[in-house]
Parts: sequence; structure tokens; C-alpha cells
Amino acid sequence: MVLRGHWVWQGRQEAVLGLSYILPMDSTAHVLGLIRRALDEFDDHPLEVSVRRAVRIASLIGDSHAAVRLGLDLQVTGGDPAQHRGDLERLMADPSRWESPDEPSPVTTAMRDYIRDRTKSDDPGMVMPQSLEEIEYLTRHLPSTQTSAGLEADFTLRQIAQRARLRTFSYLVAWERRFGYVSVNESIFGSYKAQVDKMLAEGVPDLVEKFTAVYRRMNEAAASDPDGAAGEELSHALTTCRRILEAVADHVLPPRSEPSESGNKLDRPAYRNRIFQFVKEASASRTTAEVTVALGKGLYDRYVALGELANKGVHASVALQAANLCALNTYILCGEILLLQQQTAAVNLP
Repeated sequence: MVLRGHWVWQGRQEAVLGLSYILPMDSTAHVLGLIRRALDEFDDHPLEVSVRRAVRIASLIGDSHAAVRLGLDLQVTGGDPAQHRGDLERLMADPSRWESPDEPSPVTTAMRDYIRDRTKSDDPGMVMPQSLEEIEYLTRHLPSTQTSAGLEADFTLRQIAQRARLRTFSYLVAWERRFGYVSVNESIFGSYKAQVDKMLAEGVPDLVEKFTAVYRRMNEAAASDPDGAAGEELSHALTTCRRILEAVADHVLPPRSEPSESGNKLDRPAYRNRIFQFVKEASASRTTAEVTVALGKGLYDRYVALGELANKGVHASVALQAANLCALNTYILCGEILLLQQQTAAVNLP
């Protein structure tokens, strides 16, 4: 047992969106199924079974603190400390964070919580290191007639087990709530994404590669030097996002030599005006047009702000997050425009 010395969904990246998920969409349902099974069978199995299931889930979703904290409750006494450490490192999403000089690592906080939970109230120097399976054995096979010290030890061990039971159950409940919410969002956005991807592939196929290029360039910059500046990469990502919108504008409203009724230019450089003009002409509802135009203007303001950020040599991790959000907003606006074009074409069919 290591008591000294005193990390989404990471899964697939959704390149088209420029988003980094801890887990891919198809894995969210799998993890949610694991969580619900563990909860449904929580009272039907020994505690250590539920804890092992929780450790697996925590490791899958990248909750290193929970994985290590619960893993400590499973470690048996004795053995090689180096191997115990290796067992815990394999549970972490980023084992390099075992010892972090800049901030408390998941291991540090998990070990601290473990020691506090296992320290006897009447003897601060005494830590109860038994695993949950060992505690189960001891409390089941202790003699029926015991000394006061034996009764106290039995009571302490049972308290540790009950705290572990509540801790594991609360983790599972929190994860069920979290991934239940995520799965609803994924089903909503997944339907929207499927429509947009299909229209991109059919109408402007090269845009898919452009979205991928934005994400890949920023990820490479962050991976090569996570602590360095990435102003050039962010600037490149913004340029690509502008070209994506320009390509969408060319697709839905090719350049015109004549200005709009309000006098706005509609030539090739004025892609923003062409997008707004298309929305105005295509929208049967003035409210719908105003919402889409507002989204476009907000996105342009974001480009300007991020351009200023790029000129300052922004930190790579900040630049990656900014580029991801920019790509996502660009994707959503492109989707709205293409959906509007599809709806307009359907209405105008003979």
C-alpha cells in the first residue's frame, strides 16, 4: 500500500466541428449504460465490485481524481510500492501528472483524501490501509466475543466501508446525471450536424476539408509547443474560417455587379453583404432573417477580436480553444444558411 508521496470526451476528435470531446458520441451511450448498470446492480454485489466498476468508468471519462481515489480503496496491504504506483498510474488519463510542480495533481488530492478518510479519530498517526475486500473479510470473520479494542476496530472498519459505499454511489449518480444530459444534447446536435454535413458534402464539398484544416493546424500547434505562443496558427485558422464563409456566400448568392436596393456592394470581396442579402431574400419571416443576420454579425465581431488576440502572440492552449469556438460558430452559421437555401428551394419547386 502506497502511503507516501503524498489527470471527452481522450477520445475521437470531431474534426468537422473543430471540437475536442472527451468521448465520441457513440461512446457516450456506452458509458451511460455502464453507469446505469452499476447503479441498478449496486445492492446486488459486494461493495468492491461496484467500486471496480466505478474505477473503470472514471478512467474511461478521464476523471483521474475519482479513478485514483476509488482505486486506493481497492489496493490490498503489502506488496511492492512501485507496482502499486504503476497500478494507479494506469488509471490516470495523463500519467505524467503523477507529480506536478505547478499544481496539485489528481494523485496528490486523492491520496490526501484517502489518508484523511482512513486516519483513526483517536490516533492521528494511525492509517487503516486495508482494502475493501479485506475489510469485508475482517468484519465478517472477527470472533463474536471481542475486547473493547476489537469492537472499536470493527466499528472503524465498518465506517470506512460505509463511507466508500456512499462515495461510490454519489459518483455514479453524478455521472449518470452528467452523461444523461450530454446524451440529450448529442441527440439534438447530432441530428443538426447530420443535415449540415450532408448539405456540405453535396453543395460545397471542399468545406469539409477546410473545417478539418482549421482544427488540424491548431491541434498541431498546441501539441508541438503547448506552453508557447500560437498567434500565427490562430491567424491562419481565422483566415480559413473567413474563406469558408466566402465559399458559402459564393454557393448561395454568387457575386453581383449591381449593389443591393439599400446600396450595399454584392461583388466578390463583399461576401458578408452577400450572405446578409441572401438571408433577406430567402427568409419568409423577418424575425428569422434578423436572427441569422445577428449571428453573422456576432461571428464577424469574433473574427476581429480574435485577430487582435493573434497579433499579441496568444498562448497555444488559449488559441486552440478560441479557434475551436470560432470554427464551431462558423459551422453553425454555415448550417443555418444552407438549411435556409434548402427550405427556399423546396418552396420554389414547381
